[in-house]
Amino acid sequence: MRTATAKKTVLRPLPALLAAAGLLYATFAGAQTLSADILVVGAGGAGMAAAIEAHEASNGKAKVVILEKLPFVGGTTLLASTAYNAGGSKLQPNYSAKDYEAKLLKGFPKADEHDRANIKQLAELSGPTADWLIAMGADMSRIINGSQMTPADGSAYGAMIVPVLKRRVDSLGIPVVTNADVQELVTDESGRVTGVKAMMKAKTTETIPAKAVILATGGFASNPDLVKRFTPQWAGYPSTASVGAEGDGILMAEKLGAKLDNMALAGPQTVAYDTGHGAVSLTNVRYNGAILVGKSGKRFTNELGSTAVIGADIKAQEGGVAYLIFDRASVENAALMKKYEAQGYFVKADTLEELAGKLGIDKTKLTATVERWRRFFDKNKDEDFGRTQSMFSRIDKAPYYGQKISPASQTTYGGVERNADGAALKTDGTVIPGLFVAGETADQYGQGVSLGIVTGRIAARGALKSIETK
Repeated sequence: MRTATAKKTVLRPLPALLAAAGLLYATFAGAQTLSADILVVGAGGAGMAAAIEAHEASNGKAKVVILEKLPFVGGTTLLASTAYNAGGSKLQPNYSAKDYEAKLLKGFPKADEHDRANIKQLAELSGPTADWLIAMGADMSRIINGSQMTPADGSAYGAMIVPVLKRRVDSLGIPVVTNADVQELVTDESGRVTGVKAMMKAKTTETIPAKAVILATGGFASNPDLVKRFTPQWAGYPSTASVGAEGDGILMAEKLGAKLDNMALAGPQTVAYDTGHGAVSLTNVRYNGAILVGKSGKRFTNELGSTAVIGADIKAQEGGVAYLIFDRASVENAALMKKYEAQGYFVKADTLEELAGKLGIDKTKLTATVERWRRFFDKNKDEDFGRTQSMFSRIDKAPYYGQKISPASQTTYGGVERNADGAALKTDGTVIPGLFVAGETADQYGQGVSLGIVTGRIAARGALKSIETK
């Protein structure tokens, strides 16, 4: 028996509110005797979606188990503030999968033939997967910017969808083992993955056999060493991803000869606010009408453009920071905006001049910038940067709000190259038998939540197919 080893992770405690939300689990009592047909590593959006799909698609015949190294489920999906992205769902009669595919390709113009095939597959499955989530009880009825599906009141998407997925996992009787830090993939002499070794809560190492393993351990945005190795452009910036996003699955698969591709491709969190207790995403603010200015008080980018471009543009500003500027109309546009205000995430003032003084930016130029924005808003045409989305506010309703932000490491798109069934591929293009990848563990460009959930379902169906023909 051979093994591939990943880096050990130190768990960090989370607030009691996770327990209140039912997302904190006790370790499954029968961990020592666990085995599975489909073993899912990671209980974020990708992992839970994979587990649900494997159970449903097999009509409950496949024994599915989820292992999660943290004390709670959700992963980076739990932190998603904005939306699920899709085209062709029942709620999008005028926005198709092809529309969404075009949007994705615009954000990844250097995609090769393999990448384009995966993007096409993601787009085609995004709508049916949205309908699948809605049938589970997900609230995705507020649609903005064509592809983005959010809760009706504009609250955080992750806080809504993770409990929906968790309830479905529970209703299907799928065991979830938390505090289970998977550190090794186990293979037989033929090279087929036959299970994992995991450090359990009791600090004992358990071998858990399986017919197929799905790695859904997330990306590597919270691992400074891997950020420096693969995406050095974001080295030194904070992470707004889950503390568990440390590249474990990517490293384990690499040890078995998996091909890693597009590793430098990342979707930074473009507007992260340092609370003093960690960075939080203020992306929801961008999507509710805010503009971005530098210390000069001038706009410098399309606030709803490519995240990579926005991140680079912010880095180029004085001090590598920028400022979100918005008004009361933006705050009233979404429940999450009101929550952020209550949490003290915004600087507030009665006038733009007062706000500029509080933020330390040029008062005269900020006032001129907002006046220019108002003209664009009235014409519904951004003549400076071509923004066409989320122009919800004229920024003329006091009080006015702002906050200093910077980029942060969040979504990593590079990972283990996969085929159309989600099987992990070697550098020679052949599959690693018994190993499948989903979410940010896989090489897949897209938007975080939809990327994870769709590829989770793909990997589950591929894993089931593999054990049927074994």
